[in-house]
Amino acid sequence: MSKTYKAIAAPVAALLLLLAWGPAAQADMAPQQVANSTFSGIQYIHGGQAAPRMYFGVRPGRLVSSCGPITGSAYCPADNALFITTDHIAFAYRFGDAALAYVIAHEYAHAMQAAFGLMSRRTQITELQADCLAGVYLGSVPNLVFDESDYREIASLAYNLGDYTWGRGHHGTPRQRVSAVVHGLQSAADGAGLQGIRACFG
Repeated sequence: MSKTYKAIAAPVAALLLLLAWGPAAQADMAPQQVANSTFSGIQYIHGGQAAPRMYFGVRPGRLVSSCGPITGSAYCPADNALFITTDHIAFAYRFGDAALAYVIAHEYAHAMQAAFGLMSRRTQITELQADCLAGVYLGSVPNLVFDESDYREIASLAYNLGDYTWGRGHHGTPRQRVSAVVHGLQSAADGAGLQGIRACFG
């Protein structure tokens, strides 16, 4: 992943096939640089509207937000803040730098859901919508470029974050999470840019 804009689309089927190749190649951007570039890029395309704060590199259990103890990466509406934890940073980097960009974009998406009244409570639907919005963001930010290996990183992390634990806290199955983020990426890459957000509300 580098800091020049270029949109590249990849269909869901192709990305699912790429997952069979395993984790992507070595990351080429440091975590803090990924965080700053992703966060500032999404802020830019939103014009700074309802911009949350970001706490990056939080150690799980060491910080208490207005929503309670921070045990994992999350968005807290009461603080209008994203918290990105060290364990999730490390886990994302098992796949690559673009995977971390996806984590940040997903939590930023929750901030926008809250700002525009789309997240009265978290459900599987709001989580998959946040994945889709994350894909639109990553396909629209003007300061990052994603290539095939980056898409593999994003899809691999989305797949590994999926679960079959139905009930509260369920974010979606592996295939659902991959499909949602790729749908967002594809919508942005089809020339819609940020307007691709509409595709996440179908």
